[in-house]
Amino acid sequence: MKTLKKTRQGGATLVEAAVTILILFMFLMAIMEFGRAYNIYQTMTDAAREGARFAVSPCSLVDATGCPYGAGSLPTESDIIAKTQTYLAAANITGATVLVDQRSHAVGGVADTKFTRIQVSRPYQFLLFPYSINIHSNAEMRNETN
Repeated sequence: MKTLKKTRQGGATLVEAAVTILILFMFLMAIMEFGRAYNIYQTMTDAAREGARFAVSPCSLVDATGCPYGAGSLPTESDIIAKTQTYLAAANITGATVLVDQRSHAVGGVADTKFTRIQVSRPYQFLLFPYSINIHSNAEMRNETN
C-alpha cells in the first residue's frame, strides 16, 4: 500500500490572504478618501449657495436681527465672504478662498440685470495617496434689488 504524502500549503494560503486583504483595504481607503473629497465639495457648493443667497437678498423692514445696511440694501463684499467662511467653518473646512463677483449684464433684452457670483476653492490633500487636487465650486444668483 502506498501512502500519499501531504504537502503543506499553509504558507501559500497565508500569502494569498495577505495580498487579498491588502487590496481590499486599499479599495476601502480609496472609497473613504473620495467620499470625504466629495463631502467637502458638496459643503463648499452649499456654502457658495448660502453666500450668494445672502448677497442678493436685500434687508427688509421687518428683519428681526436688524439690518446694518439699511432697508432694501445689499450686504458688502466683506460681509458676504464672512458669511460664506462661517458656513465653511461650521463644517470644519478651513483654508478656502472665497471670491465675490458682482456684475450686471442684459438678460433677454432687459437692461442691466445684476448678478452675484460666489466662487469657493480649496486644495484637498489625500491622506494615503501622494496627490492633491483643487476643489472648486460656485453659485450665481440674480440680485433682488433689480
